[in-house]
Amino acid sequence: MKAVILAAGKGERLQPLTDYKPKALLPICNKALLDYHVEMLKDHVDEIAVVVGYLENEIRKRYPELKFYRDEKIKGTASALLAARNFVDDDFILLYGDVFYDGIIEEVVRTRNSMGIVAVSDVSRFGEVIFRDGKLLEIREKTGSGEGFVNAGIYHFDPSILDFVEITEQSPRGEFELTDSISMMSKTKKVNVVELKGYWSDIGYPWDYLDVNMHVLEKIGFSVGENTEIWSNATIRKPAVIGENCEIKNCVIEKSVVGNECVVGEFSVLKRSVLMDKSNVPHLNYVADSVIAENCNLGAGTKIANLRFDEASVKVTVKGKRIDSGKRKLGAFIGYNVKTAINVSIYPGVKIGSDSWIARDVRRDVERGSRLI
Repeated sequence: MKAVILAAGKGERLQPLTDYKPKALLPICNKALLDYHVEMLKDHVDEIAVVVGYLENEIRKRYPELKFYRDEKIKGTASALLAARNFVDDDFILLYGDVFYDGIIEEVVRTRNSMGIVAVSDVSRFGEVIFRDGKLLEIREKTGSGEGFVNAGIYHFDPSILDFVEITEQSPRGEFELTDSISMMSKTKKVNVVELKGYWSDIGYPWDYLDVNMHVLEKIGFSVGENTEIWSNATIRKPAVIGENCEIKNCVIEKSVVGNECVVGEFSVLKRSVLMDKSNVPHLNYVADSVIAENCNLGAGTKIANLRFDEASVKVTVKGKRIDSGKRKLGAFIGYNVKTAINVSIYPGVKIGSDSWIARDVRRDVERGSRLI
């Protein structure tokens, strides 16, 4: 059996974390998301192909043993699968590259023409799956609310799915949706529904990315990479993952992920956050419920607020719309190569675009390459 992983998308809702890295390579506890997919599949398939597009060379370089197909359009999941049609000559497993699933997929592997589903508390963000006696009846795209089952982005198809992909029309969102292809398929043959029981997340928003890291962090417990120096007066409250070649000084690290070649310095606090490779919180910094991408440096006294003064849930601007994260505590999302000056305050829910320099307080999102002097 073969497998196809769809990883062509631009990940616009995850910006600035995807400014320089495709979403399938975002690190989950210092290991690329795509690594988890490959590991989950390797005992079930003989060959894996990845459909790439945005920043494709980053993925190609990391996985020379895999096959690659380019999605020229980058216009949705059906468009992406069609790019790999020459690879599909028998039954295959299909995975969306931006979902995280921590569980077993054996039943999907055993069940031909099946889609995995998961139970969620609110289906409004997703396509609700309606089924009876294990048979798909309908996929309702983001029209429902409340508890229900949603598409997990994990499938087992025979090659006939491509017949329906080829005649799939553009959706009102301007994309070619695989769920439309599956709905057409279900009208002519049975599409089985398999409930998956493990932890699952569609990493659609930056706070989803943070949540997945916290889940894996709990499973790992504590890990420190080679050549990392931890001072005797550092306070580390587990779980924590710290990468290689780091300097951990007299600071506090609580339930956080620290990448490779990072510095967490004197009197700094890092709580429930992700600090990616080669980034520093070196002096008197407070970082909580936040993500800081690679090669950043916070000036002494820079602090990220993670709680609104009125204690309401934090909203984040995503593709021009204010989205309620549903989180009472949520900090900032800082892109790549960002520098802040001393004593900068960053407000909850703020996003700072890559390559920016910040020398004054940040109350609203900062565009990529900005100079706030």
